[in-house]
Amino acid sequence: MNSTRHSALDTRHSPDTRHSPDVLVIGGGPSGIGAAVGAARAGARVALVERHPALGGMGTSGLVNNFCPAHWDGHRLIIGGVFGEIRRALIESHAIYAEQTPGCHPAMEIYDPQAMERLTERLCRDAGVDLHLSSTLTDLREEEGFVCGSINGQAFRARTLVDCSGDAGFARALGCETRIERGRLMPLTYCFLFGPIDLDALGAEMPETLRTDPVSGERHIYFSSEETGKLGELFRAAREAGDFTIPRRNLPILASVPGRPEYATVNIGRVFCEDPTDPELLAAASREGEEQVHLALAWFAKYWPGMKDVKLVQLARQIGVRETRQLVGKTTLTREDVLGLRQFDTVIAQCWYPIDVHHPDGSGTTMHALPLGEHYDIPLDCLIPAAGSGRVLVGGRCISATQEAMSSFRVSPGVMAIGEAAGVTAAVAARDGVEIGAVPYAEVRRLLEANGAILT
Repeated sequence: MNSTRHSALDTRHSPDTRHSPDVLVIGGGPSGIGAAVGAARAGARVALVERHPALGGMGTSGLVNNFCPAHWDGHRLIIGGVFGEIRRALIESHAIYAEQTPGCHPAMEIYDPQAMERLTERLCRDAGVDLHLSSTLTDLREEEGFVCGSINGQAFRARTLVDCSGDAGFARALGCETRIERGRLMPLTYCFLFGPIDLDALGAEMPETLRTDPVSGERHIYFSSEETGKLGELFRAAREAGDFTIPRRNLPILASVPGRPEYATVNIGRVFCEDPTDPELLAAASREGEEQVHLALAWFAKYWPGMKDVKLVQLARQIGVRETRQLVGKTTLTREDVLGLRQFDTVIAQCWYPIDVHHPDGSGTTMHALPLGEHYDIPLDCLIPAAGSGRVLVGGRCISATQEAMSSFRVSPGVMAIGEAAGVTAAVAARDGVEIGAVPYAEVRRLLEANGAILT
């Protein structure tokens, strides 16, 4: 690979700086947001390509609008940086139910997906990121030491590329090795927003489904539990009557949207797909997922108090995919690393979240909790390909990890921290004119901590 040192202002290969970035980030989900902002704040010219018309990925377009508590170990915050900044902004605007209590088991934090879209776009633009929304990238290749291709037909040359697509397909196209466990992947879910829900009627019969936000005082719905109490009775009665045929053993995640508590987002579907990177198989899974949405709506309306008049308000822009390809990196994070709370000398992110494997047959889950007050580390080498282009890193859930390890860090706080580290590393490589593997860890850590990352 060409390792000639280049000035960050060298644009002789293209007069259009918007199409000659130092760092090109593919994917505008949590990891891509972290990567783009991290790289821009490290001094790089950054372009971000996102296929949807808004940023946020599964947290907005997928309506998985929550922070599973990878960032809070029961005693302290362990993820900061770009994620911490976004979380604080959501709290300040009353757009999130943030309920972490010291000494207690961490809670899932629900946010307003529309607020998240606005906030993340403003954050990226303020950092100087060139956003290419509703955009596609084609003709990807490496040429003369640059990563080249086309964004919506417009040619570009980038010094480095960060694949935050979730599938590692772009890294794979540049010669990086990936693996996929076809037929053993976690199931897919089509999330949706529905309402209005009569909170008084729901609370009168099932008070355990309601909470009160300590900041705004807003009463809202939140539950995610096993088949116990009144909730379990409704579940079992619907199954016995043939009114609930979705292959799910545990109750759905149902949560009000902050500011609109009579409307809730739902994570309930279970769709098996042998390989979601296959367009035909993904299209079939999406159709099945949408059918499950309407089955769920009918179940809510028929069985749940306060929900007889609910309607579908918004279907997610895409079905939620939990797992596809994983990078084959210089280091692979394992189940033993997670459960053993392993600490690495080249840590780029800390994480506290259970191993959470949704069974490939679509039914149940296997959970392995971590102790309160503890965490494990994710090392830089999990983001760096073992082979292929020296201009490429991977961020997000598709870094080098086993299924069980990935099932822990795949949630938004974890992948945003991973993405930020990938962006910073790519920025340093572009700045110094070196391949990714030659970037000194100490410089990556210095830049991450300068932006508020928590690495100890």
